[in-house]
Amino acid sequence: MRFSFDSQVELPLGIDIGASKLRMTYARRTSAGVSVQAVTSRDRDGECDEDWLSSMLYEMRADLGARTRSCAMALGSHEATIDVLALPNMSHRDRTAAANIEAHRRYADARTRLVRLFPTINKDRFLLATTPYSHVALRKQLAAKAGLRLTVLSIDGLTWSRLEPSLLSVVDIGMTSTRIHTFDSGAPRVALYPFGGRNVTIEMARELGIDERSAEQRKRILGSSGTGEHLIEGLVAWIVGCMDKGEPHRSQSVMLVGNGSRLPEIRRRLADNLTQRRWLTACNQLERSRYPEDIRRAAFSDWALSIALASTGSVAR
Repeated sequence: MRFSFDSQVELPLGIDIGASKLRMTYARRTSAGVSVQAVTSRDRDGECDEDWLSSMLYEMRADLGARTRSCAMALGSHEATIDVLALPNMSHRDRTAAANIEAHRRYADARTRLVRLFPTINKDRFLLATTPYSHVALRKQLAAKAGLRLTVLSIDGLTWSRLEPSLLSVVDIGMTSTRIHTFDSGAPRVALYPFGGRNVTIEMARELGIDERSAEQRKRILGSSGTGEHLIEGLVAWIVGCMDKGEPHRSQSVMLVGNGSRLPEIRRRLADNLTQRRWLTACNQLERSRYPEDIRRAAFSDWALSIALASTGSVAR
């Protein structure tokens, strides 16, 4: 029998497979809570095949110096469904049977879907989550090729809801789209806007007469530099409109994430329009890391999902 006096427990590696980047977080559970040990990333240019992705994941784990081979990944809102299901007091076996019956009633392809039931803060309400088996198989295969073992497969909305108890919503500004994740009694909801950071890059390239690569580099250093103002105004107006619907929760926290959220123009306009919201710029897991404060603040929006996956990995199954 093996004994360990190390109070720190390695958690599954949090892996965020984004449209423009791969991100991996290595975290440990300590007596003080989850602590981020290290984070690494790789840029993605265009479509990358499975062999390239698995090779990068293999290298990233080596970069982090992690011993664990367990990992946690997430399915996007376009890959999985979440519905609220009201059930009376019954056994676990009967609840599972009821969940499968409901899934078959709602989805014609239910036989090809993985069906899971999650509790909420209301004891008579559950979250019915489904996803095609093919999505699960692809994630498992990718992990196996990288020498990893997929032990946690979550859904992005569930992952965000478990990261920070005080969260009202998460605004995720990605490369080609923006998603607002909200939580109603533990049930995640998502709203989609077809605008992302790349739209600003394209507009900058057009207005300044430069190529997209140069525009992207300029955007990362200087922001939008006055270009694409109408695009940014449209995005901010949509976000503000969605947030105003949550009037009773105006004082609760909002997390702004995604590479596009790093544009100072977007951050400033949202803060000016939603003054009563508390905007989170870091999380406790990252605050307990050894990274300097300036790096924690600058990189948080980019690392947030992989941190969430690593830190909630032992819960979100």
